[in-house]
Amino acid sequence: MKKLYLLITVMMIMILAACSSTEETSEDTAAGAEEKETVAVENNFAISGESADGEETSEEVSETVEVPVNPEKVAVFDYGALSTIHALGEAESVVGLPKGDGGSTLPEQLEEYKGDAYANLGSLKDPDFEKIAELQPEIIMISGRQANSTIISEFEKAAPDAQVLYVAPSTDNYFEEVRHYTQMLGKIYNKSDEAEALIADLDSKIEEVKQKAADFDETLLFVMANEGELSAHGPGGRYGYLYDELGFAPVDEEISTTRHGQAISYEYINDRNPGIILALDRGSAIGGQSASSSVLDNDVLQDVDAIKNDRVVDLDAKLWYLASGGVVTTVGQLEEIEQALEQ
Repeated sequence: MKKLYLLITVMMIMILAACSSTEETSEDTAAGAEEKETVAVENNFAISGESADGEETSEEVSETVEVPVNPEKVAVFDYGALSTIHALGEAESVVGLPKGDGGSTLPEQLEEYKGDAYANLGSLKDPDFEKIAELQPEIIMISGRQANSTIISEFEKAAPDAQVLYVAPSTDNYFEEVRHYTQMLGKIYNKSDEAEALIADLDSKIEEVKQKAADFDETLLFVMANEGELSAHGPGGRYGYLYDELGFAPVDEEISTTRHGQAISYEYINDRNPGIILALDRGSAIGGQSASSSVLDNDVLQDVDAIKNDRVVDLDAKLWYLASGGVVTTVGQLEEIEQALEQ
């Protein structure tokens, strides 16, 4: 009987010890999970959609979210933000990005991301949700091209634990927005000092170009060519910072501020007679037919000052159309403007 009692006592001690060990392990695991440091960032953007009767809708998102500090798995759908992440020395955190067919949409500054070390997540407007589900990123960084209800919903289904984070500047107060998102990425990667150094480089370049714009006493026209058609972008529009913040004089104060600009003709350009033309070839940016140089080669324009003085600048299409908004890509754009003024 004593032996039986002793056996039972030993067994109960072993069971209690096992339970205690399990509880300690669970607590340790939970504590480890809780130790994952996060940072609070603003997540403000508009989600476009369509109502049941086919009307376009827009839902404003304005929230503060917690994202992991030094994330290990980030899917980046904004080339401008990717260029900033690269400049911060955090390329290893990027698990995937949209490259298009064979990396066709990547700007020259991001060509190293063509390699197999980074998954191809489809295109900027058509993400590969299956690949995202496979990767399970911690953060999905987006811009306007993905900010619609259908894509956001699919992101949430594919990676339910990921934070969808908007990282692209608006056109209002553009340079301040670029600074803001650079600082945000600096916080996320615990590299605020490095981010401020990048901002200092940007501010220096802005001042250089502003001074040269002040000394330039002629008007500027920003033209986008798309399959033979021309559109102008002026103050308050997609590239409004050229006028609103850098100080260039527009050929026309009344150009439409819609994102796609205002359709114009050769006669319009001739009548406004710009001193410099910045030409952006959308077809080249998205893999279509190049058009900007040829479309401006027209007899109607032969007496335009910009044409006569060889001040038509073919901009880096991918840099301007697909990769705007990053601190590094913005410096690259400013350098192109600076070179144009020196011609």
